[in-house]
Amino acid sequence: MSMQATRFGPLDIDDEQIWTCAAPMPGFEDLRRFALLHVADQGPFLWLQSLEEPLISFLLVEGRHFALDYTGRPPFLRAEGSCTTLVMVILPRQPDEGLQANALAPLCFQPESRQFGQWIVDTQQSGTATPPVHGNTPPLALAGHILHLIAQPLNPSSQVTAGAA
Repeated sequence: MSMQATRFGPLDIDDEQIWTCAAPMPGFEDLRRFALLHVADQGPFLWLQSLEEPLISFLLVEGRHFALDYTGRPPFLRAEGSCTTLVMVILPRQPDEGLQANALAPLCFQPESRQFGQWIVDTQQSGTATPPVHGNTPPLALAGHILHLIAQPLNPSSQVTAGAA
């Protein structure tokens, strides 16, 4: 399929790169189809891009980059499937603030079915709000289901800015 994403421009996405949201994210219950995007110069970070709403994308990284370890299994996960857990990255509001993770609402990606979902954990299982420091690549378990992009700004004269809603 092809789409025009607001952050990444035109995208050609193979069927193997389309993920279905099995356990909807609160506030985004109507969004079910997504793609995982990896931009070449963004290290271990992935973008979860909605295929139904081009304005919606979430920045993700493995929980281990924030010293988070999720040992439980989400209720929507099929018993025979593996789970690669990613967390949403919260961008700083001020230049002197660091990155943070949404540690209480991780996302579980099951490569065998190309399904994922978000679940709420009762307590923060472990971790700190330190920025990612380990690794430069996205999770290997998801490698066949990620669209890899070469870093090219849509408009060379524009700058990417981060903010909070």
